[in-house]
Amino acid sequence: MAQRQSEPSPGQGFGRRMRQLLLPGIHRVLAAGLMAAALATSAAAVQPLPSAEAPPDLVPVSRQVLPPLAHARFCLRHPGQCAVRGGSPQPAGSAQAQLAAVVAINLAVNRDITPQADGTAQGITDEWRLNAVRGDCEDYALLKRKRLLDLGWPSASLRLATVLTPAGTGHAVLIARFRGGDFALDNLTNEIRPWRETGYRFLKIQSETDPKTWYSVAAPQAGGGLS
Repeated sequence: MAQRQSEPSPGQGFGRRMRQLLLPGIHRVLAAGLMAAALATSAAAVQPLPSAEAPPDLVPVSRQVLPPLAHARFCLRHPGQCAVRGGSPQPAGSAQAQLAAVVAINLAVNRDITPQADGTAQGITDEWRLNAVRGDCEDYALLKRKRLLDLGWPSASLRLATVLTPAGTGHAVLIARFRGGDFALDNLTNEIRPWRETGYRFLKIQSETDPKTWYSVAAPQAGGGLS
């Protein structure tokens, strides 16, 4: 048997009438807010992309200069290491493969050579040696360059550079060009850094077209770091 519904109290009737009056307005406000959010999201999604990427950060060269005397002597002893290798200025393989090779060789050479300044080795003031077991910064850079050349990297992508450290000490690094920029392989760190972010003042660098030729760096400067 159906139950008889009770009559609403005056308070309940007033509350129902208020809800009937207010709810349509609330719904309109919520709908307007949702529509505005949707339009903002769509506008952000179709923001135009930059017309062109920033140019790669490459070491700028100025004029041809005399090569380091020790490197000239090195080329007489190892002409194959001072010859032009490969045609394309960029190494083959994907960006990930290039980075993996650079990181692995930098770590391996930094581990394999024991640091020793030239002045303490057989009384030689400055001698650049290949496959050294003990050596200084140039010996690290030369071995890294050789190992990357052996992997098929072109000589244009692998250039020795002389620099000054923040303390004013002469130093040498290998500059490897890959992923659209010039990066430093350094025996003082296992990080692979863009050349501008090494903290060094760059002085000279090998030519891209002839490893026996050297140029002064046009805008020497120092900066921070990237791994």
